[in-house]
Amino acid sequence: MEIAFRIYPLPNGTIYSEETVKTIRDVIEIFDYCQIAEAMISRPGWNWLVETFGLTELYEANQISGWFDCECIEEFVEALEYEKSAAYNHESDHEAISAFLESTHFPAP
Repeated sequence: MEIAFRIYPLPNGTIYSEETVKTIRDVIEIFDYCQIAEAMISRPGWNWLVETFGLTELYEANQISGWFDCECIEEFVEALEYEKSAAYNHESDHEAISAFLESTHFPAP
């Protein structure tokens, strides 16, 4: 299952799957890329992350990453649910994800 998609390296990007996301450090890496609009977590990916790592560990990963500005786990859950509602469902969405994420970047240095 595809957990997340990162638009780099071009042209095909990076797919994160159950085989490649094994530790909380891997989750922090994805959160870091999401924070700078280079990656997006799929709706099934969010479900898998919660089932695999639990909300507490994901909240702690977020505190390290700093993706969501949350002072407590309840705020993190709200942010997670919002992200999940806007998340993509299918691998065929990569082109749309790339266009969206590229449009959110300032011109590259």
